[in-house]
Amino acid sequence: MNTRRGARVREVTSAVRVVTSGPRVMRALSYHRDMKARFVLIGIAAWTFVAFYFASQAYFNPAFRMRPRWGEAVAINVTYYYLWGAAMPLVIWLARKYPLRRVSAFFVHVFASIALTAVQLVLAEAILTTFSTAAYRQEGLLSAIKTAFGVNFHSSLPTYWLILAATLAFDYSRSAARLEAQLSRAQLDALKMQLNPHFLFNTLNSVSSLMYSDVKAADAMLTRLSELLRMTVDRQPAAEIPLDEEIELAQRYLAIEKIRFEERLRVTWEIDAEAGHALVPSLLLQPLVENAIHHGIARSDTGGNIDIRAWRDGAMLRLTVHDDAEVRGEVRERVGLSNTRARVEALHGSFGYDAAKNGFVVDIALPWSVA
Repeated sequence: MNTRRGARVREVTSAVRVVTSGPRVMRALSYHRDMKARFVLIGIAAWTFVAFYFASQAYFNPAFRMRPRWGEAVAINVTYYYLWGAAMPLVIWLARKYPLRRVSAFFVHVFASIALTAVQLVLAEAILTTFSTAAYRQEGLLSAIKTAFGVNFHSSLPTYWLILAATLAFDYSRSAARLEAQLSRAQLDALKMQLNPHFLFNTLNSVSSLMYSDVKAADAMLTRLSELLRMTVDRQPAAEIPLDEEIELAQRYLAIEKIRFEERLRVTWEIDAEAGHALVPSLLLQPLVENAIHHGIARSDTGGNIDIRAWRDGAMLRLTVHDDAEVRGEVRERVGLSNTRARVEALHGSFGYDAAKNGFVVDIALPWSVA
């Protein structure tokens, strides 16, 4: 029993080692390391800029009777603001640990700002007194600290609050963007749930129209419908999917309608290879194709062509569905068109259609995005 358990533990350990050392995990770890290094470099550059800015202010300030040398002005400000840079992770942690939602959190930050400013002044003066050769620093560390508290404490204290405000603003904007994305996804899911029954009922209606006239064709349509439904159920639920997957779904639907309309239904696909990787709302094409069939092709004795095109246009994905059926009833936005318009606009895209003399065309533009 112990031997079997030990073998099982070794298998699990080996599996965990394989998973955690896989290429995807390694890429993720490398990405996070790169982002952390980039953040540190940006922080150093930002604090260096601030230090040189205030060094130039001190150097060119005409109010000073004894203007400091440029090197001394730079050394003082670099030391002061690099120490604030080193304290920045602590301030960010405090900002997230004690967000300003309660009065008690405000007093925590008041105490923390005073304490950190005091520590920063003491450390800065200890460093400068040790390494600086300026005449006014020869009186000793205690004298330098006393002077620093009188001259720099009030000007250094707001730095804490600026870091705090920037952190809270960043977290708020990130939270707002995340909530907006969740709301948009919830809206897309709700619209998709509205569309699914409509699509199923219309397809079953097509089957019932053949049930008494062509049983063999009706049976073939039911088989194709079951394959389509199985594909829809097996697919991972997602508000957006690659266009290639959406095309496969639309082709399955067209295969069902092809049994009914035979040679009266002709379909042309013009999809750029790059466009196939773009993300689109799930069930985007099917209602547009269905609209072209039921309100165009089905009403024409000679049928017609459906031309489906997709291509990249700069930062946008362009997609058109055009049918050339000559007979068409009054154009109204029923469930298919109105639902598709709502889902496209939820993703900040544009949706339009035109009932021209040579048929009906739907034109969609979506922000370019890939998985």
